[in-house]
Amino acid sequence: MKILGFNGAPAKTGAVATLLSESLRAAAEEIAELGETPNTAVIHLVDIVKEFHDGSFTNIPTSLQSTFDSMSTADGFVFATPVHWFNMSALMKCFIDWLTSLEQDTCELEGKVVGVLAHCDEDGGNQAVTSILSPLVHMGMLVPPYCAFFKNKYMASRSEAGWQAVDHRLVGKNVVRLAACVQFNKRGWKLT
Repeated sequence: MKILGFNGAPAKTGAVATLLSESLRAAAEEIAELGETPNTAVIHLVDIVKEFHDGSFTNIPTSLQSTFDSMSTADGFVFATPVHWFNMSALMKCFIDWLTSLEQDTCELEGKVVGVLAHCDEDGGNQAVTSILSPLVHMGMLVPPYCAFFKNKYMASRSEAGWQAVDHRLVGKNVVRLAACVQFNKRGWKLT
């Protein structure tokens, strides 16, 4: 089973990268429990998103092509972003805009499983998570339970700290669990 993680932070290390890595580690453990070879990878959007979406659905930039090819064979994804003014990062937004190329005519992302992680300093985590999930669900992706997670940096020492310390791992695990159900079903999802 193949699960890809997308780091929407401009930094390749830090809070967002750590949440994503831990979530993918949990995904790999879950894949191994299924008796399969784990295949997880982190893709740093700062390395591949080099230009804004130009409105075309066919002119995919070279920097994105191999990622899109890899996405078409993946079973699921974890999108991770810092929160910038109650929303996802500009890198993540630009990447999602480019995903329209995979959705427009071929619906290549339909039936793929997705979870979302967001890290915020103060507030806006819920808004960022839902602003990512809305277009992905519209593209036909499936969201398992407990896979819309945000971590508030300043709540680490308060009552919310307990669940924040472990719930991001549930994102990885539950993406794998639903992807396994989708693989078992094999009927897929249809627009009509």
